[in-house]
Amino acid sequence: MKAKIALIVSLLGIAAAGVMAVANETQQSATKQESAAHPHDVAAGQSLTVTGEVLDLACYMAHEGKGEKHKSCAQACINGGAPIGVLTADGDVYLLVEDHEAKKPYETLKGKAAEQVKVTGTLQQRGGLRAIVVASVQ
Repeated sequence: MKAKIALIVSLLGIAAAGVMAVANETQQSATKQESAAHPHDVAAGQSLTVTGEVLDLACYMAHEGKGEKHKSCAQACINGGAPIGVLTADGDVYLLVEDHEAKKPYETLKGKAAEQVKVTGTLQQRGGLRAIVVASVQ
């Protein structure tokens, strides 16, 4: 009788461990899916899409120049060669850089100062700076 009880307890333990493993895998999978949607969880070299305001980074960094009231200045700065960035609703800023193999999407950004855009490209990080090599703009 004791042997049967031990066998049943053992089988129940194995079954419980299997259920726990499946639950853990499901939770990890859900967490990965949720976190992959957030830009902070995208690794360098991976594709990233962000939506936000096109900035001229010279004025933004110097005096937080942004928004419609800064549009004409931002456009003049971008036309003059200031680096371009995008400010997301979360307050994240990404440097936007040209893809040397496909220049048109980046060129499109040059005419969109202070406008809301959706930028897709490859995330790159160097020395704490996050940049997106622009592949497409909407």
